Formats: sequence, structure tokens, C-alpha cells
Amino acid sequence: MSDGVGDGVGDGAPRPAPGLDLRLVPAAVLAWACAGWAVAAPAPLVAAAGGTAAAVALVALARAALARGRRSGGVVPLAAAAGAAVALSVLASGTVRDAGLLARLADRSATVEVEARVAADPRPVRSDPAGAARAVHADDADAQRWLVRLDVRRITGRGTAAGARAPVLAIGGPAWAHARRGEQVAASGRLAAADPGDDVRALLLVRGPPHVLGAPPPADDVRADLRRGLRTASQPLPDDAGGLLPGLVVGDTSTLPPDLEEAMRATGLTHLTAVSGSNTALVTGAVLGLAVLVGVRRRARLLVAAAALAGFVALVGPEPSVLRAGVMGAVGLLGLATARRGAGVPALGAAAVVLLVADPWLGRSYGFALSVLATGALLVLAPPWSAVLARRLPRWLALALAVPVAAQAVCAPVVLLLSPGVPLTAVPANLLAAPAVAPATVLGLVATLLAPVWPLGAELVARTAGLATAWIAVVARTAASVPASTLPWPQGWRGAVALAALTAAALVLARWWRLRSRRALLVAAALAGAGVLALTGPPGPLARGGAWPPPGWAVVACDVGQGDALVLASGPSSAVVVDAGPEPGAVRGCLDRLGVTRVDLLVLTHFHADHVDGLDGVLAGRTVTQALVGPLAEPVGPARATVRRLAAAGVPVSAALAGRSGTSGGVAWRVLWPDHAPRPTGEEEAEGSEANDASAVLALEVGGLRVLALGDLEPSAQAGLRHALQASPPPWPGRLDVLKAAHHGSARQDPALHQLLAPRVAAVSAGANNDYGHPSPQALALLRQVGAVVLRTDTGGDVAVGGSGASLWTAARGRSG
Repeated sequence: MSDGVGDGVGDGAPRPAPGLDLRLVPAAVLAWACAGWAVAAPAPLVAAAGGTAAAVALVALARAALARGRRSGGVVPLAAAAGAAVALSVLASGTVRDAGLLARLADRSATVEVEARVAADPRPVRSDPAGAARAVHADDADAQRWLVRLDVRRITGRGTAAGARAPVLAIGGPAWAHARRGEQVAASGRLAAADPGDDVRALLLVRGPPHVLGAPPPADDVRADLRRGLRTASQPLPDDAGGLLPGLVVGDTSTLPPDLEEAMRATGLTHLTAVSGSNTALVTGAVLGLAVLVGVRRRARLLVAAAALAGFVALVGPEPSVLRAGVMGAVGLLGLATARRGAGVPALGAAAVVLLVADPWLGRSYGFALSVLATGALLVLAPPWSAVLARRLPRWLALALAVPVAAQAVCAPVVLLLSPGVPLTAVPANLLAAPAVAPATVLGLVATLLAPVWPLGAELVARTAGLATAWIAVVARTAASVPASTLPWPQGWRGAVALAALTAAALVLARWWRLRSRRALLVAAALAGAGVLALTGPPGPLARGGAWPPPGWAVVACDVGQGDALVLASGPSSAVVVDAGPEPGAVRGCLDRLGVTRVDLLVLTHFHADHVDGLDGVLAGRTVTQALVGPLAEPVGPARATVRRLAAAGVPVSAALAGRSGTSGGVAWRVLWPDHAPRPTGEEEAEGSEANDASAVLALEVGGLRVLALGDLEPSAQAGLRHALQASPPPWPGRLDVLKAAHHGSARQDPALHQLLAPRVAAVSAGANNDYGHPSPQALALLRQVGAVVLRTDTGGDVAVGGSGASLWTAARGRSG
């Protein structure tokens, strides 16, 4: 009998390995799929699906009762019951979230005052979310912003006040960095509806600091003091070691150097600073080991480990992601502590179902996916792989090799959706870093507990832990600097499916090699065929990963929130910049990361705030040679202020009209639209389609790449541009390489223009969770329909394109805020 995929004997279906109980796996998979779909689906459809699943569960239970001898009889009712439970949870949660005044005001983007409890520790914004610049006062527009999750209890807006019960994500200025978990606060600002599948009901773009109404509970105060003590103890350490230690121990990345964070992302080490099941397993494992050394009895050891796990979760913060990590860590320990291989799989399936019913929004969480997959790899793949390796290696080394390789194998397709390309250095980087993780985590916890009673002792312990975190930082930086550290791979779901299929084929083939099972060989061949089919679909650019910026980049769409900023490399440290985004800090950070010290040409397509308010970020520390501006000087106030600011900086300014062309460094450009100067209306606001339709449209060429920037053109102007291009050949042969999508991917697009352009890559610049619904599903479908690979700043952060022709490639920096 096989202990693998199947032995090809008898009638049958593949049989599971002895001791590998997979009966809860279908329930977990169905609950997961149901949660991911239901949180964004209309309530009537969710109710219908839940009712159907409940009916199926009842029928299956009845049939199983009539055929008691069938071992698999419980699989279908368990899966259907799990789907029904998730649907019921979504309906119940949605009823609470969507009822009352808060939901109505969020849908209308109203200005409100709220009373709320701080539900999580503040997090710094690394890249500007939608409209965040408008959330702070003008004099703070260049300051650091913070994200704070609030549980709103009362809301006042548009002359009405009412109780509320919904989670909201507040985006505020530096004063919000000091908000404490559990604190009761009042705040005012503008609401913006979140996406249907988001785990918060709305964004609150706050104005001013929080007003404290009540102190946090004593337990939260103690927790905050402990975390603060760890940061203080880490301060004497070098920047890398001291910034990484709080992140490794309690997930506090507020002092982590951004370039180190970038290197860890590029080398697959980011999970170390996101509290995960491995962190909780390390803590409880260390406690169990200590308990064994001092002779604690087995039952008491389990109680001590459980208490340590609960204390660690309380220290980090009982947020959904941390609770998930605690559950997965406990499951992992259960599996490793059990003699039978795979005995932890039922526990993993049950834990996944319970977590999804408790919080269905986990169904769309990449962190949840990575936790479940990594824990499954730890339970199912790591033990046999380490046993095979132990024939030639010491057991500890075999296990150290098997765990990261197994986790990387199953998690790689999900990681591919977050960061382009397959990181070739991830496994060696994790392997080299692994020996330092346990001592750094355990010693960091000791320093945390010592800090309130013996600060000097805490600092001494932190210095010892810093040796381990310094090593991890060296590994991350060295691995990120390795040439060709990332294998180019098709991006998006096509690439993820291909990688998953090929990985599964390799695993099944390895099983076949051992058992010589005909069925396993057929399964491996089918999976490999599916992977190759996905890879050989419609040709498109390959996705790269690695450190930012990618070598040889030609075009970058900066993540500036709800706005535009397109950068084209015109020299080693110079660029052409099209638009400046909504605030200075975001565009300045993007240009600094790209190493741009001179702007050979600055184009401001029109004078709306989301295109010009970041002008100071372009000018800061850089020489701007010349500027082109949209020919319609409206809105009047911003137009005058922009021109005055350019004049004060000594930048020559001219209007962008069709026919104007030139070369700026290594970039050739030509204005295609508008073909005349629109008549000004004198409107101070001018937020309508007239100003958008007067956007300057440029065709640019850089390093063989043909680029078109559409500004914010509406359908009527897009049609006018299309007629102009049809009347005279466009300034590029064949397909367009890169299209900067019009108006942040709004639903108002001209399909015929996009069919004419047929871009290979479309860059859509929009803010995460913006209240305009950008990019719209219709625009994304249109771009994909004409064959474009879509890059989105709201999901990918800064995105880049390089190469040319058949060697075209894309890359994304990733979002971290």
C-alpha cells in the first residue's frame, strides 16, 4: 500500500498515507473560498449560497447515516457545514457593519466626528494611501502619517448623531503615533468608503490630533510599557540590529531602517518581522525546553507552554493577525510534538475553519494564506524531508534545511502575487538567518520583561540579542545585492497558478520516484502540463523582483496615493517626470529611491491637486531644467500657485500643445493633445470634465520603449485623440509598450482608443482604498481585454518597466503601509 498519492492498484482513488487524516481539508478549503467570495458579494447571494450549503450538509448527513460503514461519509457534510457557517458569519458581520449612520456617511464621503476605541497600535505609512495628504493640515503635508485602527462607538455628521459599531482605519499626522491601544479617543475628518472586501468599513482621513476621552485598561498600559522598554533597550545598538530587534520580537517595525526593510522583502525575510506561527512556536518551544530541563512534568509543561503562548499574544497585541499566528503556532507545535506524521493536519483544518468563521475577512488575507500554507508544510513535508536528509546529515541540520525549503515550496505562489519574480536567494537567506532567529527572539523577550524592573540588565541582554539581529541584517543585505537573485516569472494569477502546478508536479514526481506508482506519474504529468500551459499562454512581460530600484529600469509609476507621478530615466541620475502627485513627501521619496538628482523635463498635465500639489517634492534637492504645463489654467488658484512656484525655482515654463516635441536627455517626447488652448471659464474649482479633457497627452520614447501618458482624459477627449491618431500615424510603430492609464483607471474610458493603442503594459496610478472606486473593474477588464499586463500602484506600490521588445519586463516595489 502506498503512503503517498496512490499506488495505482485496485479501483481506486488515491489513498491517503496512514496517519495522514485529510477529512477536514475540504472543509477548510471550501470555508476559505466561501469567505474570500462572500465578504465582497451582495448579501442576497451570500444568503442563497449559505442556505444551499446548509441544505447540502443536511442531505449529506442523512445519506451518511444510511451508509455508516463508509469512512468518507463525513467529508461532504463537514465541508458544506463549514461553508454555511462562513456565509452566516459574513451576513451577521455585514449587517452590523453596514447598518446605521456610519455606513451612510461613509458612502457619501461626509465630514464627521467620531468617538472610538483605539483597536491596534499605530503603524507608520511607508507609501501614501489614498488622499492621505488631505488628512493632515497643510503645514504637515510633508510629515510622516500613521495608520490607526479604530472601533467606532459613536458618530456625528451632517447634523445627526448616532451610535455605531464598525471598524475604521484612521490616517493621521505625527500626533497619532502616540495613540495607545485601548484608549478612548475623539477625532474628526472625512470618511471614505472602503472596498467591499476590506476588513474595515471605511477610512477616516483625520484632521488634527486625537482627543483623549479615556485611558486604556491597565493591561494595555502594561503591554505598552513593555514594548516601549524593548525599544529603549535596543536604542544603543547599531541601526540595523536595534531597528530589527523589536520587529523580530513583537512585530514593531517603527524603527526598522527602510532600506533594510527593502532588502528583507527582496530576499523573502519579511515574515520575520510579521508575528507569525513560527514566532509563537519559538516562544512556546523555548518554554517547553526550559520546563524539560528543570524537570516539570509533562502535563504541567503543556500548561506552562499554553500560559507562555497567551502571554506572548497579549504582549504583541491580540489583533486578528496575532491571534491567527497564535493558533497556527499552537498547531505547528502539536504536529511536531506528535509521533505520527500528519497528525496535526486535522487540527490545522479545524483551526482554519474556526478562524474563517470568526473573521471571514481572513479569506482575502495574504498573511492568513502564508500562515496556513507554511504550517501545513511544517506538518506534512518537513518531517519526511528531514528524515531523508538525516541519512547523510546531522539531524539538526536536516531539520534546519527541510523547514525553510518546505515552507518556500508551498508559499512561493502566494509570495509571487505580492512581489514579482521568484526569489532564488529566499531559501539560502532563510537558511542562513534561521540559527539567529531563535536566540534573538528569546533574548529579546527576556529584555522586554527585564526592562521595567532592571533597565541596565535589559540593555545588556538586548546587546546580546543584537548580535543575532545584526547577522540577520547582514544576510538580508548581502542576499539582496546578489546579481540575478530573482528568477523572472510571469506575474499575476497566471504566474502563481503556473508555479503552484509545477511545484505540485515536482512533489508528486518525487513521490513517484520512490514508489514507482503509475497513478502518481500520471498526476505529475497532468500538473506539469497545466503549469506549462499557464506559462505558454499569451506572451507578456516577465516580472522581476529583488532590491529596488531594479537595474535597467526605464519607466516607473510612483505610488503617490490617489494621484499621478510617472518617471522616465533620461540618464544615470536624471529623469523626465510627468505629474507630481498630491503631496510632496510621496513623490520626493520615489525620486530619491530612484536616485534622480536632475529633472530634464517636468510635465504637469493639468492643475488638479492630485497632479500638482506634490511639486515641492520634485523640486526638493533637484535641478529642474524645463517644465511643460497643461494649457488650461484651471482651477485658477492652483494654476497660479504652480506657475509662481516654478518661476521662483527658476524653471522655464511653456504650455503643452499638440505638435510640440523635443528630446530631454535620453527621452524623446511629443505632445499629442490638446490641439488648441481651451477657453478658460475662470472657475476657481474646475473639477469637472473640462479640466480633465484639457490634460496634456505625451508620447515618449526611452531606451526603445514607447510610452503614452493619458493624463485624466475623459471619454470624449479620448475619442478626439483617437481620431487624431487615426488621421495621422501615431509616433510609434506596432503596439504601444506602456500606457499610463487615464484618470487613475476610472470607469469612463473609450474602448476604441484602447483597441487602437493595444498596450503591452498598462500602469494604473491610484490610491489604496480610495473613495472613487479607482481603478474600476470595467477599466481593468478593458485593459486586459486588449492584451495589457496591468500594473497597479494601489496594490504593487512603485511599479517599473524595463527592457524592450521580447525582453520587456516589469517589477513592483511592494506596499508596506
